[in-house]
Amino acid sequence: MPFSSLSSSSEAPLHQVNGWMPWTTPAQLPGAPATPVGCCPDGWAGYERRCYHFAEAEKNWTSSKSDCSSLNASLTVVDSQEEMNFLRRYKTPADYWIGLRRDLETDPWRWIDGTIFNNWFPVGGLGECAYVNQRGIASSSCAIEQAWICSKPASR
Repeated sequence: MPFSSLSSSSEAPLHQVNGWMPWTTPAQLPGAPATPVGCCPDGWAGYERRCYHFAEAEKNWTSSKSDCSSLNASLTVVDSQEEMNFLRRYKTPADYWIGLRRDLETDPWRWIDGTIFNNWFPVGGLGECAYVNQRGIASSSCAIEQAWICSKPASR
């Protein structure tokens, strides 16, 4: 699915401009002229002033993290139910690594930025690294290879 035309149901459609993707705020009324508030690189999806890259390749969690870093991004941190809905709506049926991990099964989950996960959604499984799937968030061994989602702030 090409990401250059993605939007949430409460936003005007996204359109690419010169390889970057401006989008409108959710508060904008349907049919009103689009007002760009940020831009995403070509091939990235924009939502709530963030840009998301849904990788098509498959790598382990650590390699996925490195790939995101090479794109000046990080494995995505999910801050709200709306963001979770966006990720689940626009991903393919594949499972995608996100930036949530723990060292041991008994350790607390931590986001890639070091903050402790507040358990606002359940994480299934007994693994050390988390991924988004069709049902929500699950975990497995970090060595498993699957797709991943990078995110970074939109440029102005």
